[in-house]
Amino acid sequence: MRKTALLGIVAAVCLGCGASPTTTGATSGDPLTGPPPDVQTVFTIVFENEDASNVLTPGTFFSDASQQYGVATNYTSSTHPSLPNYIMMTSGSLNGITTDNDPTANVPVQGHDHLAYQLDQKGVMWRAYMESMDSPCNMTSTTLYSAHHDPFLYYADLQNDPASCNQHVVDFDQNFAGDLASGLYKYMWITPNMCDDMHNCPLADADAWLKKTVGQIQASDVWTKGKAAIFVLFDEGNSRAPGASAALPTLVISNQLAQHSVTTAFDHRSYLATVEDIFGLGRLPTTADATPMDAFFVPATTVAP
Repeated sequence: MRKTALLGIVAAVCLGCGASPTTTGATSGDPLTGPPPDVQTVFTIVFENEDASNVLTPGTFFSDASQQYGVATNYTSSTHPSLPNYIMMTSGSLNGITTDNDPTANVPVQGHDHLAYQLDQKGVMWRAYMESMDSPCNMTSTTLYSAHHDPFLYYADLQNDPASCNQHVVDFDQNFAGDLASGLYKYMWITPNMCDDMHNCPLADADAWLKKTVGQIQASDVWTKGKAAIFVLFDEGNSRAPGASAALPTLVISNQLAQHSVTTAFDHRSYLATVEDIFGLGRLPTTADATPMDAFFVPATTVAP
């Protein structure tokens, strides 16, 4: 069931908050019982393999953003290697994925219980932007582009529909600026390349890239004239001990922010549940009991049908 730290505000300003939005698409879990975050456009940026203590250090943009915007101080992951975490972020489950193999060397995830299908069924325009991917829907890793940091390529329905995959999963440098200016896309996932995501290069490179990209988003009409949120996530920590839980540096940058620091325990299912709540997608069975990150946001005063 839905949890929120803003019940007092909701009671004062929200009529009909007990109503549940219509569920469309994949099988839903528990219906919502309160208003979703008042957000219209979601950006998601995913970095690699660092604990919060290594990233939120004085003098970095990461640290400055954690002071100015939102920071989840108890967001953890205990799954390794990278790819299973990306699958968790987009489906709420590992779906049997245990390796970092490229899509052509891994078993495709069958069925429709994943975010891409949910967004399509709800009619939410979305794209995933991969830095240094070059050609759209590229399923083969290169020096800078890692296909296993691109979770959408692992879902069978996208693999089996090249036209849809080419439309949805595209190169960052070739497409992001134009798409951002158009305002058409409401869900925009961004994977930096293997240097800018901190996998192969130091914090300074990723920090400069994030500062530039966030600045680009905040200069757009999507931000200045709309309601937007940027989730800055990490797939896993830098410890690879079996079952080791890492506290990940997790930022929520939004012009709809209600709280700056939230100590609630979150994980990758929490992120997915929050996106589901924002767009009224209905919860997947895997996120039905997940604690969403909705406390960061001003709640909507009405629930869209």
